[in-house]
Amino acid sequence: MIKKIILTAAVAAIALSVASTASFAKKGGKAKAKPCTMGQMASGKPNQFGWAPIMACGADGKMYQTMMMCMSASSFCPPPI
Repeated sequence: MIKKIILTAAVAAIALSVASTASFAKKGGKAKAKPCTMGQMASGKPNQFGWAPIMACGADGKMYQTMMMCMSASSFCPPPI
């Protein structure tokens, strides 16, 4: 009787570990940012005064903040990310 209980608990533990791994694999995947094209520009989130930082794409496909800012209310800013 005790062997059956131990065997049942072991089977349930194995089944639960396999099922939880599969369910976490579907939910836990974090969406990766799309790589950008080198030279692409975008504006970031504007600050309290309305100035938005300008970001440029590097050679490795990641966006980096530059030293430039633009007034987000004007039509001269690059489109936001």
